[in-house]
Amino acid sequence: MEDIIKKINESSIIGITYHVSPDGDAVGSALALLQGIRKLGKISYILSKDVISEDLGFLPCSSEIDNEVYEPKDDTDLVIILDCGNLERVSAELVNYKGTTVNIDHHLSNDKYAQINYVDTNASATAEIVYSLLKAMNVIVNKDMATCLYTSIVTDTGSFRHSNVTKRTHEIAGELISLGINNSAVHSELFDNKPIESLILLGEVIKNIRTYFNGKVSVLEITNRTCDAIGIPPEEVSDVVNFGLQVKGVEVAILLKEATNGIKVSLRSKNNFDVRNIAGLFGGGGHSKASGVFFKEKSIDEAKELLLSAIEKELI
Repeated sequence: MEDIIKKINESSIIGITYHVSPDGDAVGSALALLQGIRKLGKISYILSKDVISEDLGFLPCSSEIDNEVYEPKDDTDLVIILDCGNLERVSAELVNYKGTTVNIDHHLSNDKYAQINYVDTNASATAEIVYSLLKAMNVIVNKDMATCLYTSIVTDTGSFRHSNVTKRTHEIAGELISLGINNSAVHSELFDNKPIESLILLGEVIKNIRTYFNGKVSVLEITNRTCDAIGIPPEEVSDVVNFGLQVKGVEVAILLKEATNGIKVSLRSKNNFDVRNIAGLFGGGGHSKASGVFFKEKSIDEAKELLLSAIEKELI
């Protein structure tokens, strides 16, 4: 962390990015760090090929993420990549960038691809690391920054119910609440503010849920055809995979979602099944209980067959 702080202090213009299809932790961590670096008198901006989902639009400075700036601007001294385990999944175009890169993450499956890498696998969310970094730089975390960080922690811990939650997680959450954030409002924005179309889609997905291997694996599917029929953009669909885990007896839930040039897969598990190993077989990664992978130029049926075959071997 001292190396990161030294590099930030030496830099004047700093870009911040994260993984493709950014979730609450990626976005919240980036926006908190964006504001914190600006407090140091630096020029800071977001690099993003992606737009963010509507449920994160309440976050301070979220309007600065518009998927129009994804290559580092001229004279950018430093690019900080948050919550991303490998270079291929970065939501920015860094091929021609000659400056310094920093990788800050909490995933065990991290390739340590930057010039400076800080990976804390004991952190429940990248936001825990960003909060520690801001404090180490003597940045006074204000209410707006705290709202971003709290959102990150809530989303990456499943509202504090996942096994990645630690004493430190609750201590940081308590400190953020003490800064005046409305934690109830954050939860409402995230979970009680869905368009009717998303609930209709959820109903369609659950209606067609299937189980395999004596009910130990559930599979949910979202096609572009279904989204078009309901009138909801695929990027607005989130948290659906967790419903697959609610089925009695299910150990692993799979969500397959059609995307441009392939299939986006979310994997979730209970108990001792490590879905990170499954994702890793196909170039993905994440946590033991929550991982993801993208299958290029595959159909839903093709991706499903590959995943089920790999999972079956682990279940035996």
